[in-house]
Amino acid sequence: MLSLEEREIRRKQIGASEVYKLFNFDSQEAQDLWELKVGLQDYQELDSDAITAGNILEEECLKYYANTYNVELVYNERIEGPLKGLVVSLDARAKNTNYPVENKVVNEKTWDSWKAKRDFNAIYGTEKLNIPKSYYYQLQTQMWVLDVNYGILNVNTLTDEEQEDPINVVITDLHNKPVIIERNDLACMSILKRVRYMLNCMKYKTRPSELDYLEKEVF
Repeated sequence: MLSLEEREIRRKQIGASEVYKLFNFDSQEAQDLWELKVGLQDYQELDSDAITAGNILEEECLKYYANTYNVELVYNERIEGPLKGLVVSLDARAKNTNYPVENKVVNEKTWDSWKAKRDFNAIYGTEKLNIPKSYYYQLQTQMWVLDVNYGILNVNTLTDEEQEDPINVVITDLHNKPVIIERNDLACMSILKRVRYMLNCMKYKTRPSELDYLEKEVF
């Protein structure tokens, strides 16, 4: 849970986990985010079985990944990139090569729903995946800030029963599915443009719109 001081600091910043909301400024998510940043809405703590399981298991999941792949990780950093106001909160980062490791705990049914036959944005082994845009843009933002060419979405899948009782789960190779995400420079450039526009809207308290963004990009 964030302190009041931390919340006030984050009102002036865009976090990597918020970036996906900026890909349509007319969406309710983008409008709500802007209202939150300018003080028209209050922070609400999100809560669900998946979030609870993720919080409980995050440390074990990351340590399992580190031990399995013999990687030394640095944990829980918050880094502001070259674009002032754009911040990434890292679950972990490889100490030697700097790539980000973003941990996610999901239901195994959710994992199955990501499997794709045509359009895909990631590959795990021989399986094509269409991971949620929120995760994809979060990793792309982290890669840009860290100036690396790939990142790891460290997915850990749980059964319904395990999700209801995560405290007794022991992570194994049946759960842990690290997905390599390649850096997409076009996506990174689009992220930077949209973040820059949103930060400007926050600064001057002007409500963002997709048309206004596109007109400013063109002219």
